[in-house]
Amino acid sequence: MLFQRLIKENSKIWDAYLHHNFVKKLENGSLAMENFLFYLKQDYIYLIHYAQCYALLALNANNAKELHFAMKFQNYILEGELELHKSILKLGIDAERLSVKDESIVNIAYTRYMLNVGQSGDFLDLLVALSACAIGYGYIGKELYEKLGAKGLENHTYREWILTYSGKEFQDEIKEFEDFLNSYSNQTSKEKFDKLNTIFGAVVRLETAFWQHALTMNLEI
Repeated sequence: MLFQRLIKENSKIWDAYLHHNFVKKLENGSLAMENFLFYLKQDYIYLIHYAQCYALLALNANNAKELHFAMKFQNYILEGELELHKSILKLGIDAERLSVKDESIVNIAYTRYMLNVGQSGDFLDLLVALSACAIGYGYIGKELYEKLGAKGLENHTYREWILTYSGKEFQDEIKEFEDFLNSYSNQTSKEKFDKLNTIFGAVVRLETAFWQHALTMNLEI
């Protein structure tokens, strides 16, 4: 399967992404609220660009099936994740007033990289670029829930975030994403896989950098 091949080729950085210190601190509740809010603020901005990437994915679609996939996931981000972030950000940040001047360099690097992949490559290139975030969060959410359980989440500081990414709705969406990506497994030449592998490696590294900059809270490098 294509996605499993990509993980295998990038196993070290994939593990660093899924088990980053930010995730560990979020799991055990030791993550400072100021770090979490910094992350949410950047992720809110990120998700706007991420949704734009799905619009670009739709433009790159070769058939109705690909178009439907792109539009469905764009809608999920706009109505699901962005609304979750907006509700949590009400703790101290007005999400509607965020703009490019609030965007970190890491955020700019990541989102513009994905947009560039979509503009210079094809549907599958951008699909792979989008996969690290979508599927990775599904893996993280599932693992955190399995470790903590319903009892461990009862009074957990980050309960809402963990339940969102471990919940059935998100997990079903991510399974659909992974299955859809894997449907291209037999259509990928060695040359094409090498290109996809380069893209995947880059976005996984950028995901890891995103966690890290939430710990340091640096807008610049």
